[in-house]
Amino acid sequence: MVVFRCLILLLMLIPCIANARITLWHSHQSTAYIDGLVSRFEKETGIQVSVVQFDPQKIKAELLLGAQYGGLPDLILVPSDFLGLYKQMKLSPVPKSWIHTDFEPAVGETARVNGKYRGVPIIQGNHLLLYYNKSMVKTPITSWSELFRQKKDFVAKQIMPIGWNYSDMYFFMPFLLASDGWPIQNDKISLDSLGMVNALKYYHLLAADGIIDGHCGYHCAQLGFIQGKSAYAINGDWAYDDIKKEMGDNVGLAMLPSLNGHKMYGLKSTFVLAMPEFDQRSVLVQNQLKRFIEFVQRKANQKWVYDKY
Repeated sequence: MVVFRCLILLLMLIPCIANARITLWHSHQSTAYIDGLVSRFEKETGIQVSVVQFDPQKIKAELLLGAQYGGLPDLILVPSDFLGLYKQMKLSPVPKSWIHTDFEPAVGETARVNGKYRGVPIIQGNHLLLYYNKSMVKTPITSWSELFRQKKDFVAKQIMPIGWNYSDMYFFMPFLLASDGWPIQNDKISLDSLGMVNALKYYHLLAADGIIDGHCGYHCAQLGFIQGKSAYAINGDWAYDDIKKEMGDNVGLAMLPSLNGHKMYGLKSTFVLAMPEFDQRSVLVQNQLKRFIEFVQRKANQKWVYDKY
């Protein structure tokens, strides 16, 4: 009788195992290429993928909480800098045999931590761009000094000159780079260089002089630009689709303005697929994860992402 009951219980569990699906978390603002890849994968393999999109400012906290209290997904698509927290996020190493993309060594290094791959690079980008409203700006600025000269005209119309996520380090870095600064010296954090001092002074001046609202965060700045409350915005390539849908032909793109004669450029990074708690997954899910990771690296699918993204 006991054996019979165990057999019945096992039979009840089999459908659940057979219908196991991959869970994927991401925070990418441009979702079309992710949804498209998932759709292509599901159509080819019949394996279901449950996709959950998070606010970019919240996904790191969600992953850390999930690691601490339980509830991590099977896969995450995140910026490669997240991999530095692989212990806290319980990210498993990716078997070298799973990585098929012939990428540049520098790209591969974005996914390696302490000699092991903790993720698979999928796309490279995250470039910051200067967005401008064509209904307000005929010729975009090429230097910050130009924007200071134009400030009076914008303020007279109750328009902020520019907006971005002022408190985010990623948006500060172009100012530091243009000031010949870098936050790491001899593999140690160094924040007291002359370049850092000059960059922070200029960055503070922008808010103090009313060029930008220093209290306006990411969503505030993007929405303000879309609604015509600011003439310019600095945002990433990831936001282009959303802004273009809202503003149409009124949105223009330009390079970041120069700072005191120095070219300004932002950082770049890769987005990687990483696997939290891989060793705790069922053999079925592990095999499904392998198939998905190999699928997205396939040349035809990489070209599809490139064309769409």
